[in-house]
Formats: sequence, C-alpha cells, structure tokens
Amino acid sequence: MMNSRTIIVLQLISSLEVGGSEKLLLELLAANTQQIERVQYIVVVMNQGQNLEMRERLEQMGVVTYYLNRPEGHLHLRYLLALLGIIRRHQVDVVHAHNFGSKMWGVLCKLFIPRLKMVFTIHDTAMMPILSWTQILIHRHIIDVQIAISKTVAMLCENRGVYNYRQIYNGIPLARFSQPHRLSFSERISEMPLHKKPLQILHVGRMDAKTKGQDILIKAVHECRQQGFNVSAYLMGGVYEYSSQSFIDLYQLVSRYGLSEHVHFLANRTDVPEMLAQADLFVLPSRAEGLGLVVLEAMAAGVPVIASHIDGPKELVEDNVTGWLFDKDSVSHLADRIRHVCRNPEEADRVRENAIQFVRGFDIDIMKRHYHQLYETLLLSKKQREALALK
Repeated sequence: MMNSRTIIVLQLISSLEVGGSEKLLLELLAANTQQIERVQYIVVVMNQGQNLEMRERLEQMGVVTYYLNRPEGHLHLRYLLALLGIIRRHQVDVVHAHNFGSKMWGVLCKLFIPRLKMVFTIHDTAMMPILSWTQILIHRHIIDVQIAISKTVAMLCENRGVYNYRQIYNGIPLARFSQPHRLSFSERISEMPLHKKPLQILHVGRMDAKTKGQDILIKAVHECRQQGFNVSAYLMGGVYEYSSQSFIDLYQLVSRYGLSEHVHFLANRTDVPEMLAQADLFVLPSRAEGLGLVVLEAMAAGVPVIASHIDGPKELVEDNVTGWLFDKDSVSHLADRIRHVCRNPEEADRVRENAIQFVRGFDIDIMKRHYHQLYETLLLSKKQREALALK
C-alpha cells in the first residue's frame, strides 16, 4: 500500500490511572500484532496521575515512554515544548490521542507541525453532544480521523456533522480472559448451593455512580436479599479525585442498607481476569456507555452478563441470547433479572455459551490490524488514496 518505512505512532493519553481508555491502550501495546514491524509505538503520559501496577505493566513492555508529570489543569508552555521535542526527536508520523484532555495537546502539536496526522479515539459518549462549535470545528478540520468505538459513537459523530470518522470496535485479549475449564453456571450453583454460598455478582467500572450506576446495583442486591435470594456484589474500579464524593456516597448507601457484609469495594484493582474467575454473574448497570469492554471480558470468561438497556451495551448484549438487558435506572427490573438467572441455571448456560461464541469477533488483534491499516492510509498521498478508493 505504501513504502516500507516504519510508521512512528505517538500514543498520547492524559493519565495512567485504572480506567477503560488506559487499559485499552495497554492491551493495544501488548497485542501480538506488534510483530508487524511497519508500525512502531511511542507513549506519552501527560499527567501525574499514574497507577503503580499500570505503570509497571507498561514499562515491562519495553515501549519508549515519556512521563511529563503535568499537574492536572496546568497549561504551561513547557509541556507543549516537551511534546514537540519528542515528536521531532522520533520523527513521529501520527499522534493518536485517547481522551479529550490529551486531544487538545495533540491538536496544538499539529498546528506547529502541520505534516502530522492526528487520530482521536472517542471513548466517552457524554462529551460529543455537549462540545462547543469551536471544538466541533477542531474535530472536523484539524483531527484527521476520529475512531468511533461503536455504532452508538458513530451516530454521535453523524449528529454533530463530524463525518471524518472510522468505526472500529474496541477489542480485548481473548486469551487473557478465556477460562476453558470453567464450570458451567449450573455446575457452579449445584456444587455450592445458594443457601450455603451467595451468588457472587461482579461489576467493573470507575467509581462514578452518575455514569456507571453502581447505586442501582447496590439497591438491587438489597431487594434480592429482602426477597430471600442470597446474593453479594463486588464493585471493582478506579477512584479518581473528581469522583471521590461518589465513592463516599456509595459507601454510605451500602451502610444505610445494612449491606456491609454483602457489598465489597475493590478500588483501583487491576486483576479483572482473576475476579471474573470467581464471579457467578456480571452486571453492568451504567447510565451511559460507549460500548462496554468489561461486557466483552465477562463474555470471554464465560460469566453470564446482565446490562442496562442503553446504546453501547445493547450492541453486545442481545436479550436472552448473549445476556440479559434491564431498563435503564430500574432497580426492580435489575433485581428481577438477577432472580431470573438464579431460578434458570440451564438458560444461563445457553446464554453464556452464545456469548463465548459471539465475543470471538472482538479480539484485540483484529482492532489493532484496523488501526495499522488506518495509519497507513493516512500517510498515503492524495493520489494514492484516490487510486485506492477506485479499487
């Protein structure tokens, strides 16, 4: 398609906290497709926010990484100069930003180095509808391509007139989550009946109830237990300064319902595959979600999934086929779905098997190949792109 020169891609992200975009970036860097030598990655982490386990994992990969240690919100010129220096030193071809903060630093770099190509992955469905017209113009005319992680995100781009997007589903490392020797749901329940051991529900998502809906799950656990169903929940995810009050509110909610022994918080943990191995059921009660990588991870692990009926997750969960959907914000409907799974283990087995087959199309290597093809296309000359379009 193009000359054989290695393409240098700078992966730009605001922080290295325990979050979806950060985790996706690490999986992208670790994916086996890196053996395709035509693309080489450099990573820049803009801010001070860094989880030790995430940083150690990144450094073990041997990818050239720069930490600018910028205090969040600081706009000093030295950070821009540092970025420009890295880009020139490594002869970077493409800047790929992964959140709205890092996006603006990438845009500034492109203004100073117009030859740069810029890619931006839209992970957050909440931001696109509220962007100012100035921001929309940046998306249309400065950013070369937006990556829409789902049909939902693609539609948001369409609605704002941002047509320079490519829809590429996020992926996961299937081998890392697969549990080929896992007992079926029926076997797990029969081996340890619910009157002896509670049904273990896992949720993974940053501790921000306004978006992730952990309060809905806590209330549903309370309702199930009131009706005699022995269930417990493990809430796993990142706690950030901006959402610290939400974390406190969730703790207080658990205490108010007397669920301290039945709802457990696993803050800033990264051992998701290990927790999925212990879980009987996975619940995603989000109020907004671009796609829901954690749904794919649960499916790959063979854990039955219940998710809120919202754009994003409903692209993955077909009700009563690959999982179950419940009405957004409905505690009673979620509780009913949980009870339904408890009462129908054979149905849960059928659904989880369907999900295991479905998720095979979301391997991280597939996503990475699409990324590499996109980078290559961006670096083609106009004449080469026109010739490619005619084929």
